[in-house]
Amino acid sequence: MADLYASYTDLAAHEVEGVDYERRSVPVTGAKWCSIAIHGGGIEPGSGEVARAVGLNLMSHYEFAGIKAANNGDLHVTSTNFDEPIAQALVTGSLRCLSFHGYTGTAGVAETSLGGLDTATATRVQTALQAAGFRVVTAAQEINGNDPSNIANKTSISAGVQIEMSNALRASFFPNADLTRTMRDSGQRTATFNAYVAAIRSAYAGQARMTCGSINVSRWATMPWASPDTDIVCAMATDVLAAGGPHFLHLAGRLLDTNNCYLARLAFNTDATVTLTLRKRVAGTETLLATAADTSALVHAAGRFFWLRFQISGTTLQAKAWTDGTPEPTPWMVTTTDSSIIQAGQVGMRTILSSANTNTLPVIASFEGFQQLSPQRFTVTRSVNGVTKAQVAGTDVRLANSTTLAL
Repeated sequence: MADLYASYTDLAAHEVEGVDYERRSVPVTGAKWCSIAIHGGGIEPGSGEVARAVGLNLMSHYEFAGIKAANNGDLHVTSTNFDEPIAQALVTGSLRCLSFHGYTGTAGVAETSLGGLDTATATRVQTALQAAGFRVVTAAQEINGNDPSNIANKTSISAGVQIEMSNALRASFFPNADLTRTMRDSGQRTATFNAYVAAIRSAYAGQARMTCGSINVSRWATMPWASPDTDIVCAMATDVLAAGGPHFLHLAGRLLDTNNCYLARLAFNTDATVTLTLRKRVAGTETLLATAADTSALVHAAGRFFWLRFQISGTTLQAKAWTDGTPEPTPWMVTTTDSSIIQAGQVGMRTILSSANTNTLPVIASFEGFQQLSPQRFTVTRSVNGVTKAQVAGTDVRLANSTTLAL
């Protein structure tokens, strides 16, 4: 059925705020993620409650809530036409957006349909939900959220995640499957609701920052890893284009100390090209092992994130990189073999500015979504004193020569 109103602007001209609908916005200082429900309240019951719980003290939150005694469906404005200014400002100012919705689905089937253009984050959400025992399917075309004009995709990376929850799933969030306003406003929730919210919150990845205040000085963030084999991934960016000389951002594995490790390095060059290399540091001497043949699809820009994946298995090292908001490529972009370091060590991140770099300092390097893909996953969840360490799945991440780890 077509919407009664073509846009929020149209709706606001005919409905009364505070009587027919409410706009609820809770910004979180420093948050780079937002959690929104533009069909909250009685429009798609349960979507607003989930969005609020997911965002609580973690992400900025927005809800457009229908509060009419009946016919709240009249307040539905499709995501591609939702021009409400508070929501638009919140989303455009965010790096990631989780947009929660409800759909009918098959009777009795509790499932989540995932869509949106931020495929990397959608994959993290799917993995987290499935690990918690929830059914997840690929969204049908009519609810897949893949239109660039969808409000979820108006983030700073022009991509977001649309999370569609079936009627049966949303009903399972409330005692006696009661989706009425009285029940929803009572604050009563089921264990299923709590588990669902916890799963999605676990997919959240804090944004760590390393402040580079000097050229040719390394900053490291590291954590223990029991196995010599590793498969790590992280998104990384710098806040300015490189001038004079490149910005170097790394993932590190088999890190015995900062003088002995393997590295996968992205170089953000002064012409906005990006170079991917595999390297080793042995007794403080850094050696180039291999260079990716083609990284032409990667174009650096201030604040643009690139995912870097680094895998070490036996004597084989391989890496790949891709622009945030695009699918991970299947093939590895660079592969080599080396047996200089065979022991288990730490994993982590490193930044350093070229000795030729002439940027006005500091240059801010940002990291997001650091994960050990198998067999254990790490996620930065909090900072301590804003400077020296963060808790990562119960393990302290130590930062050397870093002025801030901001979440």
